[in-house]
Amino acid sequence: RYIRTMLTCTFVFLLTIVASFIQRVSGFGFGIFVMMFFPFFLSSYGESVMLSGLLAGSTALMIAVRNWKYIRWRMMGRVVFFNVLFSFLATEYMRLMSNSTLKQCLGVMLILIALYFMFGEGRMGKIFKSKPAQMTIGSISGVMGGMFAMPGPPIVLYCISTLEDKREYVTTLQAFSVLLNVCYTLFRTKAGFYSDDTWLCWVIGIGGAVIGSSIGAKCFELISNRTLKRIVYVMMIVSGLVAIINSSI
Repeated sequence: RYIRTMLTCTFVFLLTIVASFIQRVSGFGFGIFVMMFFPFFLSSYGESVMLSGLLAGSTALMIAVRNWKYIRWRMMGRVVFFNVLFSFLATEYMRLMSNSTLKQCLGVMLILIALYFMFGEGRMGKIFKSKPAQMTIGSISGVMGGMFAMPGPPIVLYCISTLEDKREYVTTLQAFSVLLNVCYTLFRTKAGFYSDDTWLCWVIGIGGAVIGSSIGAKCFELISNRTLKRIVYVMMIVSGLVAIINSSI
């Protein structure tokens, strides 16, 4: 058991370096990346979601604190409220579903998100600024955050459509992530989505988050966000197919 725990922590550390780098450069993608791998070597899908949220929130907190003056708080209220409401319902519903079913749902969700971003990004115009759109974004993001530890994609579209400055875009996304993952952690702890190793993996993963976000900060001005996102979307499609196939084996 000791060897297994150390190997698990090592994998978490290495994956967190890459995921936090992606998060720092593009503003999102931590959960998308780690959820390609966590469900396949952690003890349960619930623990995977729990650990992903803990580390994503920790990474976002580092970025938000360093760049707090770029956060645009006024645009967050309605989205956060509906997100938290629907994430609670989704977390409760997760307890009724098997790991196999959840992996299938994750696979389909990854593929749909990737295809939408690849072919539909930038076509929504000003619709995201309306109140009904904000309520819808919050609700969809809440379901995705509660069930898949991926609240980011709908909020990314929202921020892209309303914020022109890339520092405001990245930092406001991190503020969203911090607030939401605090709530998610409470819901998941209540639901029992953790094991004896979860908290150790979290502490070790924070070290990876420091390294990854520090490297990402240096590359922020140099790397094309669009190119990086395209790579992530292709990986999402591949991992989605793997999740679907794996769930049926």
